[in-house]
This record gives sequence, structure tokens and C-alpha cells, in this order.
Amino acid sequence: MALDPNAPRSRRALLAAAAGGAAAVAASAAAPLSVSAAPATMLTETANASTAQTSLADTGDRTTAFATSNVGVAPALVVSNGAGVATTAGETDPTDPGGITAAAGVFAYSVDASGAQPYWATTYTGIYGWAPTFADSFGVGVWGDSVDVGTYGSGSVGVRGDGFYGMVAASQIGGGAGLLAWGGNGLGNDVALDVRGKVKFSRAGRSTIGAGKSSIKINMVGASFSSLVFAVLRHNRSGRYVRAVVPTAGSFTIYLNLAVTSSTYVVWFVVN
Repeated sequence: MALDPNAPRSRRALLAAAAGGAAAVAASAAAPLSVSAAPATMLTETANASTAQTSLADTGDRTTAFATSNVGVAPALVVSNGAGVATTAGETDPTDPGGITAAAGVFAYSVDASGAQPYWATTYTGIYGWAPTFADSFGVGVWGDSVDVGTYGSGSVGVRGDGFYGMVAASQIGGGAGLLAWGGNGLGNDVALDVRGKVKFSRAGRSTIGAGKSSIKINMVGASFSSLVFAVLRHNRSGRYVRAVVPTAGSFTIYLNLAVTSSTYVVWFVVN
């Protein structure tokens, strides 16, 4: 905690200056309660008890407010938050006023916290991160970055997303995948992708084969000779059906067995 050089010196501080650390501790223990109410000095290598907030305000430009490091298997920083009685409107769940509540172990925000969730809403959350929108890009509440795995989630649900878009996955490396999913070890009967509801694919669509024609060519960026393309008639045309679909570089052609006598929809789906 930063010290104010203009603040009055407490009896504890005077004793420490006169008699050293050990004498100061002894004198403080014997002091009346009215005197020991002054702010206490944080001690190292001990569990400091407090009933009020201890904070560090760093007003320097491009300086680190707090840093910690460690070696071995113990973490450099452990933060926990136990349940307590809510006492103010900002700490109380409106659906359970005055109830027992807690907050996230770590409540972190960037730039501005005015749009963040209230403390009580983060109950049973290890780490809560918030950031407002950013005009030139987008705000990020939590960013995990690594050469290997940026963010790892485990449990009955490893990762869950809620929002207008529950999750957005994008690949920025040529030949990679925006989303890689496998069930089990990828070799058995475990489901790799389970979708509940509609599915929308950008490489699927509907085209019209004109009257008197028996084929249609559809241009598509990324299509190749190895693409798997499926197509079926959207109208019931007696004696007509899709005979073949032939992909090539940048396009594929759908062939019918016979020309149609009127305009006919054909729907198609490109797998790869």
C-alpha cells in the first residue's frame, strides 16, 4: 500500500522507527483499541487479517501496479471468495434481497466497468472479465493466448457460450480449421458434432435450371476436383433426376438425365 508522506504518523509507525520491527509488533499488541485502529502494515510471510479493503493505486504511466512470481508447483497467486451476507443494493440479488451471496474469485475489467455485471451476478465464477466495445476492433473480456492451447475448458461442459452468437471460431492459419471437433479418440462411434436446431451452410444453396436445359454450372470459390457435392431436384419432375455432379476448379456442374420442360429448382450442398 502506498504511503502518504503528508499523513500524520501513527503510534505504530513511531514505535517502529524508534525500536525496530520486533519492538513495534510488541508495542502494537499492548496498545489500546482506540490507538490500534490506525491502518496496519502488511507483513510478508504471514496471513494478514483485515476487515476493510486494502488497495494499490498506481498513477504512473506504463508502470505495473502489482506483480508476483513463483517457482515450483505452487501457483504465483491464489484468489478465493467465500459466501457472505449481502448488505447493499449493488451486492444483493434483486430476486433474493438480503440473501447470502458471493462474487467471482477474480473480477477484472478493462478501461470501463460501467457495463459489467454486478458483483452478485458473478457468484460461482472463478474469473469474470469484462471489456466495453472497441470502435476500431472489438472488446475482449477474457483473452487466452498460447502457441499450444489459448483457452482450455474441462468438465461436463468444457466450453459454453451464450449470446447473439454463442460462439465464433475462426482459423487464421492456412490449411487450419475454424472449429475442430472429434468424439472420443475420433476412431469410434462417439459423436463429434451434435446440433440441436437449424443448420446454415454458406456452401449450400438453390439454383434454377431453365426450361429446355439439362444442366447448370455453378461457380464457387474454393471448389475443386476433390470436392464432394450433393444435389437433388427441388421440384417433382416426372422422369427427371440428377444424373451426376461434376466438380472442378472454381465450379461444379449439375447434370440431369433429361432436359426439363419448365424452370426447375435444384438444391445443392458442397461438403469440402
